[in-house]
Amino acid sequence: MTTFKPPGAGCRFATGAPTPSGTSATTTTSNATPPTATAIGHCTVLEIGDSLGNDLGWGLARELGHDHALRLVQGDKSSSGLLTPWFYDWPKKERVLLAQYKPQLVIIAFGANDEQNLKVNGQVLAFGSAPWVSAYTDIVTKMASAATKTGAYVLWTGMPIMQPNGYRQGMMLINSVFAKVATTVPGMTFLPTWELFANSKGQFAEAARVNNLPSLLREPDGIHFSYVGENVFATYVTRSIGIVYHVPISPEAAMYIDR
Repeated sequence: MTTFKPPGAGCRFATGAPTPSGTSATTTTSNATPPTATAIGHCTVLEIGDSLGNDLGWGLARELGHDHALRLVQGDKSSSGLLTPWFYDWPKKERVLLAQYKPQLVIIAFGANDEQNLKVNGQVLAFGSAPWVSAYTDIVTKMASAATKTGAYVLWTGMPIMQPNGYRQGMMLINSVFAKVATTVPGMTFLPTWELFANSKGQFAEAARVNNLPSLLREPDGIHFSYVGENVFATYVTRSIGIVYHVPISPEAAMYIDR
């Protein structure tokens, strides 16, 4: 593996800090010693993804929008995914965004539209098959590596629990690919979100008490997030940035699910 060179340009992100409580974030980096907490400096965060990425990005804009130490760039595309380059070529778009904004951290939220067959060299690979998993792993690896090779950390957020049963099973497989890739790409961290949006029995939670108020978390489709759900998602990711990259950072309008 190529050793990951942490970002510079005045941004003091560094891995080695403990992962968020209640998660099993996976990271691979050349820095194995927890660094000393330090001021964040000035960092650019690029957030990309599909429609769930949009949900996260809108929440992050509210949680990070007034932090002068961070510049948040949202680059999501609804209805897109990693398997539909004829609709939206994400590898190409990612290269453009990386060159344009030179981020120190790239937050990635894909998977919602990737539960489908994949065509490789004229051959159709059935979703969930071993060849499909292998091909999808390669695509995810290339997306993450494209960012880390520029010196940006990658925080790849897992898909949350979904309401439609068959769809939910597919998301579990997709998340397993993200988690596996994070163990092989230096500078990449996988941040699971499944349990965050599940109830105490591990089931899909349409609503919950948030900041001590009964609140809807998800839209009627059982996939996308409500306004409150976006804020809960973004609060979790914001706190995770601080913990994973060992910098002092706090969400501006924090929303937590009461457990």
